[in-house]
Amino acid sequence: MVPGKSNPDENEYGAWGIVGGGSDEHSFYMEVLGAEEPRKTAQFVVDAVTGHAGQLRLESSLVSVQQERARQRATNGILDPSNPNLIEEAKLAALIDEVGGVGRVFNQDRFATGRDELDKRLYAQLAQVAATAVAWMECIHARSNADSEPTSRQERAG
Repeated sequence: MVPGKSNPDENEYGAWGIVGGGSDEHSFYMEVLGAEEPRKTAQFVVDAVTGHAGQLRLESSLVSVQQERARQRATNGILDPSNPNLIEEAKLAALIDEVGGVGRVFNQDRFATGRDELDKRLYAQLAQVAATAVAWMECIHARSNADSEPTSRQERAG
């Protein structure tokens, strides 16, 4: 958010612009002029759009984790960390192995590939880390014989 072109003094009640883009030359510019409180209105729009974009990214990431969990279930068999009979050390080893995979991808690929390819490889590996952690959480749910969190939100907050 920037002062509008007609508001160089940054007057609270003058025009305010909502901008987008990665440099001083914005690829998006929208000015809030006629609102009772233009700066607050512009900030509200920025917060709403930013919040929505964040929610979309979160949902997309969780879909990737869910897809990875499905793949893990199909391939891991009894060694899947969601198995309540699997010892905790094996679950920890699986999780650490996945975290190590992030390090391998980063160290091996960060100079050998461009940013887009590195991001693609890191994203896939991070989905594996998250899915493995979720599998372990599923195991804890299974052992607690409940469909809800083993520890209630109230107990954690209180």
